[in-house]
Amino acid sequence: MASPALSQASTAFESDVPQIQDDQKPVRRVPFQRAKEAATSQDVLLFLIAFRTLNALSIRTFFQPDEYYQSLEPAWEIAFGANGGAWITWEWKNQLRSAIHPAMFAGAYWLCAQVSQLLQLSPTARDELFLSAPKVLQAVIAAWGDYYTWKLGERVYGRGSNEAWAALFLTVTSPWQWFCSTRTLSNCLETTLTVIALHQWPWHWTLDAVSGEKVDEHGLRSDRCSDQAEELAKCVPEKGETMERTHSVAYRLCRCLLLAALACVLRPTNILIWICLSCFTFWKSSASGKILKLPWTNGNLWIHVTSIAHGPATRRERLFLVLEAAICG
Repeated sequence: MASPALSQASTAFESDVPQIQDDQKPVRRVPFQRAKEAATSQDVLLFLIAFRTLNALSIRTFFQPDEYYQSLEPAWEIAFGANGGAWITWEWKNQLRSAIHPAMFAGAYWLCAQVSQLLQLSPTARDELFLSAPKVLQAVIAAWGDYYTWKLGERVYGRGSNEAWAALFLTVTSPWQWFCSTRTLSNCLETTLTVIALHQWPWHWTLDAVSGEKVDEHGLRSDRCSDQAEELAKCVPEKGETMERTHSVAYRLCRCLLLAALACVLRPTNILIWICLSCFTFWKSSASGKILKLPWTNGNLWIHVTSIAHGPATRRERLFLVLEAAICG
């Protein structure tokens, strides 16, 4: 039987075109399925930036003093000097904190001042611009965090998988994310850096080697497209993602460690995450037990033994991780 003619009114989601299977039964895909197939990474990122910008501009509440005294107030002093009227707390006066986070907002403040002077904005418009700039900047940071949460889900469960889309749905609809992710806290920037670094982490080094697995020019096992159950079609890069797929494991690990080091500079406790991941790479534990009958009683004694051995990562991979951590971190 010939296929039905395509309707001129059909959309990019093929809403007017029934799908014909071998049994000739027309099947219509649900709208979410059509949207999921049509969406590209660029579409998702642009949506998240717009969504988080609306999120940031609609938040009018106060959460923590750190929103101002650990970011915006030091940023104001960086941008306009010690006589700019910023309220600086004791830890900044004693140089106990990293200035990386406030420096981002200082750049936004400086740019706002130049734009206001160039356009000769009124004092009211100038104030609104200064209030909105840090929010928009933090919204972009939060959007990247949401985006790489989705990409991390795709790397773990496969491109276009329902689990990856569920991860994106949960982070977008989370009330806590709406309330907190766009605030000017160093924790929010730390979260985004950590998620991006986790996306770059060589997760396949924590898995046992497979016979015939490819090895790159550094002697490192190449990253598997995801798990063995992923369809071959999902391994094909999307438009605009070819370069990301062709990056070597060494390059991805270097980016991961640089981002992790930056997150640790912002908040030193972030190192606990990377200690745990490194332990999974270097070592693995196995447990065994045996029941012994006690001769003088009718009871039994359970002996539990836990042993630690080298992890699935090869000796070359462990050495490379140590060297890169020393260089990048």
